[in-house]
Amino acid sequence: MQYVGIINVTTDLQSDVLLPCNFEATLLGSKKTADIEAVWSHSTPAENLVEIKLQGEVSFWNNRDKRIKTFPKLLESGNFSILLRNVQQSDLGFYRCKLHEGINCSIAYQEVQLGLAAVSEYQKTIIAGASGGAAVLLLFTVCVCYIASKRPAIDYSLYTTVSYTVLDNYYRDGV
Repeated sequence: MQYVGIINVTTDLQSDVLLPCNFEATLLGSKKTADIEAVWSHSTPAENLVEIKLQGEVSFWNNRDKRIKTFPKLLESGNFSILLRNVQQSDLGFYRCKLHEGINCSIAYQEVQLGLAAVSEYQKTIIAGASGGAAVLLLFTVCVCYIASKRPAIDYSLYTTVSYTVLDNYYRDGV
C-alpha cells in the first residue's frame, strides 16, 4: 500500500473546510470502470465516515448531520476530497482517506490533520486593545471609589443653621 502523505489543515469553528484527498490517475487504473473507491475515516480508532466509489456512488456511515459533501464530478481525476461544513470541536483531529480496489484491497492512503487556526495578528490587536481599555476603566473606577471613601463627610445641618441665623439677623434688624 502506498503512503501519499499527511496534510495539515487549519480552520475556525463553525466554518467550512475542504479535506483534500488526491491520488494520481495511475493508481486508478487504465479502465475507469474498475471497482475503485475511497473510504474516509476519522480519528483513532477509526470511525468510517463515507465511501466514495469512482463511478460516483456515495455511501455514508456517519455524515455528521449532513455536514459532509462529496464531489462526484472530480473523482475520475483522482480527487476524493470532501467538504466538512460548520466545523465542530468534535470534528478536529486525524482523518484518513484510503483508496481501495475491490474488497479489502488497499492501494494507497492519505492523511489529514485538522486543527484550529491560530489567532490572527488583527484579532490579537483587537483583544489587546479591548483588554487595555478594560484595565484603564477598572483603574479609573477604583481611583474614584478610593477618593470618595477618603473624603470627609459633609454635615449639611451646619449650612442649614447658618442660613437661618443670617435670615433671623436680617429680619431682626428691621428690614
